[in-house]
Amino acid sequence: MSNKNIYFLCGLPRSGNTLLGAIINQNKNVNLTANSILPGIIYDLHFNKNSENYKNFPDEKSLNNIILNIFGNYFCDWNANDIIVRGPWGTPTNLLLLKQIIKKPKFIILYRPVLECLASFIKIEKPANIESRCYQLMHYDGMIGKNLWSIKNIIKEKENFILINYKDFVKNTKEQLLKIYNFLNIDFFDHKLEKFNQFKVNNISYLDSVLAYPLHNIKTNKIELDNYSVADYLPSDIIQKYSNLDV
Repeated sequence: MSNKNIYFLCGLPRSGNTLLGAIINQNKNVNLTANSILPGIIYDLHFNKNSENYKNFPDEKSLNNIILNIFGNYFCDWNANDIIVRGPWGTPTNLLLLKQIIKKPKFIILYRPVLECLASFIKIEKPANIESRCYQLMHYDGMIGKNLWSIKNIIKEKENFILINYKDFVKNTKEQLLKIYNFLNIDFFDHKLEKFNQFKVNNISYLDSVLAYPLHNIKTNKIELDNYSVADYLPSDIIQKYSNLDV
């Protein structure tokens, strides 16, 4: 088990996750991760128990040692004592597996209306087929769909969470940061909210060159809302289809 304090961020994509991380990570005692590979690693380790090799030699205790120490091993060279791990932790299987490691996890939900998240993707990607791209994003295993499923299940299961609204975070950043620090019982840090750096954690930055679009490049001069109408980017049938999905 990790000797660090591990918490969890479940945010919809394009809802300010990278901005929140860029700000939080100014505090050397608290780290907020990029979109983490750990949910997938834990899932794969657990379901290795279905493999022929495991069934042929079912050393459950040794495999469980890896799973139970996953956070301690992964973050062993991170200097912060408090780490917030971003990912779709709330999907039913992920939540079940997580609670076998951390019995009472704390979740930060960073939320933005679904249509605004979709419009933000379309605005930056400019796909040839908008409807098809929206369907991909909203699929249960898509970037928005999976995280929305995760968030709704955390709320449904009455887990220990706080919900941070994207607009509230942008308009009243210090107030929402204080809400997060209080929820996690961490001493508050006076963050720079103007002329700060791009997201970096554990001396590593996003390499958006491997993606088709700069999805993690944020404005760092100041924090402000990007005002536009979802109807400028989403066709009416998409707006109608996904207009009633918000928590």
